[in-house]
Amino acid sequence: MKRILFPLLMVLLTFVSKAQTPVQITTIPGNTFVYVGSLERPDNDVSNSQKIIIKIWGGSWFSDSNGETSFYVSNRNGLNVVQTNVGPYSDNKISLKAYKNGTKTDFYIVPNPNEYTSFAVNSFSYGHTLDSKFVQITSQVSAPALPEVSFAIIPTLMTDGSGNVGIGAPASPGQKLSVNGSIRAREIKVETANWPDYVFKQDYRLPSLEEVDEFIQRNNHLPDVPKAEVVEKEGYSLNEMDKILLKKIEEMTLQMIQLNETVKKQAVEIDKLRGR
Repeated sequence: MKRILFPLLMVLLTFVSKAQTPVQITTIPGNTFVYVGSLERPDNDVSNSQKIIIKIWGGSWFSDSNGETSFYVSNRNGLNVVQTNVGPYSDNKISLKAYKNGTKTDFYIVPNPNEYTSFAVNSFSYGHTLDSKFVQITSQVSAPALPEVSFAIIPTLMTDGSGNVGIGAPASPGQKLSVNGSIRAREIKVETANWPDYVFKQDYRLPSLEEVDEFIQRNNHLPDVPKAEVVEKEGYSLNEMDKILLKKIEEMTLQMIQLNETVKKQAVEIDKLRGR
């Protein structure tokens, strides 16, 4: 019995291993369409729980795309495609497309026809009452003779080759963290330099209230503070804005102290006049 089971087990393990091995795709400029699976049920099917997970490694012939990209696809209550990315990925070299095939929706990875691409891909399909299986990856040079389905890809967690991270948005070059949405935290610590305590030094030239008033009349904002249209277009640095606002508070504090000294002197003069 053991002699029979052992060969069968080896055959099964070999089959599973081959099923999980990513398929390598290498292209030169020209059309290639790589089939990565189908959603077999319509989105209005209340028992539809099918999902496809598509994983891609690489993207181009060069070292700018050594990362891993995953697409999580489902279509209950409408087509939904979520993307995650770890490491560099050339999204301008590879795209995901969908085509309507009767009641099914077929998905293809489509390399940019003008680029040299090189990547590995596998895909897994599963769902209630469906056979969970690795998709047999195939490729063709002609576009499917089917109507293309438009959809939006929702980026969730994205990184690039420089260690930059995007949440709900692609990673932005030069920004370690880009977030498309609000952030909730117990504490945020900002490291900075040139904190504006220099305002209290004896050689600091404190602008007079008349100078501040004249600047506001001309520019409709405080000195050193960026214009509203600039902030709305470009945003602002939390670090720099904290320093600017503290500088304004310190300047106004000194101006109030000066004004208070003036008021006290005037009060003394008024008392002298009343005593005459």
